[in-house]
Parts: sequence; C-alpha cells; structure tokens
Amino acid sequence: MPTNDDGDAYTPPLDWATRVRRRVLPTVHRIKKPFGGFAQCTMHPTEYVGTVQRELTEFKPDLEAMEFAPEPIASLKVHQDGHLSVGSWARRTSLLDDWQLHVTLFQESRESLEVFAHREYSWLRHPYKHYTAQGWDTTGGVERMRSLLADHGVAFRVE
Repeated sequence: MPTNDDGDAYTPPLDWATRVRRRVLPTVHRIKKPFGGFAQCTMHPTEYVGTVQRELTEFKPDLEAMEFAPEPIASLKVHQDGHLSVGSWARRTSLLDDWQLHVTLFQESRESLEVFAHREYSWLRHPYKHYTAQGWDTTGGVERMRSLLADHGVAFRVE
C-alpha cells in the first residue's frame, strides 16, 4: 500500500465510484469468477503510461482539461504489487463514440501517481465487446495518453 514519508499508510481522498468499487467489486468478483466473469483485474505492465508528480486532487483538473470524465462502470483495478486503483477515467469524443481511452490511476506516494491506459470499445455503445475485451489496445492507449500528457504540459517519467 502506498505510504507517506513517515511510513504511515496514506489513502488519498477517493470519489464515490472508487469507494463503491473498492467495497463491492471484490465480492462480485468472487461470485462471477467461477462462471468465467470478472469484476476486478490486475493491471498488465504494458498499460503503464508513466508516473506524474502530482497528488490525486491536483491531477484531476488535468484529466478534465484533457476531456476525461470519471468512469463509474469499470472493474476494480489492482496493481501488480497488490494495491488498489484510486480512480478510473474515460475519454470519448461523444457518448455515442465506439471507442474510449480508459485511464487508471494508482497512488505511488503522497505526491505521485502511476498512470495506466488502454483503448477499448466504449461500454455505452458496445457493452459485450467492452466486457469481453474485443479490440483491446494497450499500445495505442499508452501512446495516446502519453501524447495527451505532453500536449497539456503534464510532466511524467517512465520507470
């Protein structure tokens, strides 16, 4: 779990969707898993965009400037080290768009966030394709998010 400089556990202020996702989806996942379904997943390293030196509350306005919106319909994302995501955001050109850029954030420290991304079918237009990960594009998602960060003057490092 991310910690602050004193070694104490640090949890940033979470939006309602993330709080609900953390509380409910592990149980839903246990129910769905025997039937081949899921409600949580571990992020793949190929989805890593970079690390930004911002607190979550400072980074949210950057996401909004890049036309992202909080994504309430998303599985619970788990980092490879076991900690849970602190937010899930999607960018679509319109509600009727076929595709979306999905970004997941993980608190690395009090002042830094790891950003992960992929491009996928929008669940609004293509719920089955979205759920079954048809057309899932990590390379395109990572490249697009890195481009958006650079275009909006958000510095990031790739580790």
